[in-house]
Amino acid sequence: MVISLVELCANTVVNHFDLIVSQQSARLTSLAVDAKARLFQLLSHRGLITDDNLSYLLNCRTRTFDLRDCAKITDQSLILMARCSLNAQIERKRLESNQNQVSTFTITSVLNPSIIYLHGSSITDQGIIEFVQQYPSLRKIRLQNCSHITDASICAIGKYCLRLMELDLTGCVQISDEGVNSLRLLPYIRSLSLSQTRISDAALIAIGQSSFHYTLNEINLKMCAEITDDGFAFLLKNCPKLKKIGFLQCPKLTERSREIFNAQTHQFSFLLRTIPVT
Repeated sequence: MVISLVELCANTVVNHFDLIVSQQSARLTSLAVDAKARLFQLLSHRGLITDDNLSYLLNCRTRTFDLRDCAKITDQSLILMARCSLNAQIERKRLESNQNQVSTFTITSVLNPSIIYLHGSSITDQGIIEFVQQYPSLRKIRLQNCSHITDASICAIGKYCLRLMELDLTGCVQISDEGVNSLRLLPYIRSLSLSQTRISDAALIAIGQSSFHYTLNEINLKMCAEITDDGFAFLLKNCPKLKKIGFLQCPKLTERSREIFNAQTHQFSFLLRTIPVT
């Protein structure tokens, strides 16, 4: 009964969140951590989190920052979250101390994200780079249809996120071989989506030679127009743990790629492909 009442209260707040922000923002700021975490979850699933209201919801309990349905999230929110890392807050306090200023700054809302999901063209390199610099313990990053991010963001991920296990760059149309090559030293990647990026065989070779070539078990290459049979063969030969692979609408793959599959070396549980039959 108590749980049901708490949930009812949370949903009521969600339904009137904009009004509460405008009239009773102080009460939101003083909410308990668990309450903020639950509101964050409910609001994010409805796509209602924005740059303007995110600050009222940040808390140390939320580990999954699923903002893919929140169309009004931009770099501004990523930079705000980056500044809520423990290291960033300690550094600001240190700078105040070195400048002999009377510190009015207190460490609050220290974030500890392990998963970040983002979507859309409002996200750029500026936000991604600043965010990943502060959170090296990220395990999953999904940047779907973030058409304005470039290889610079992927290089930052490769430099800082050494524990990363899943990276989804679907629809990030500016990502090229250079970005994928910068991931080579990440040892734990299990799932990688490069669908609708500008990669070529060079990226597949980089993956086959990477530190995660033996842990990778899922890859999506859908609509990668420049990959060929040679790169595909190298990938399969050097990534023996691959279980799921997608390569729909890859026009330069031929029947030769279909023949590469060897049941003795790869036990696929999922295979999605279209290869032109000549």
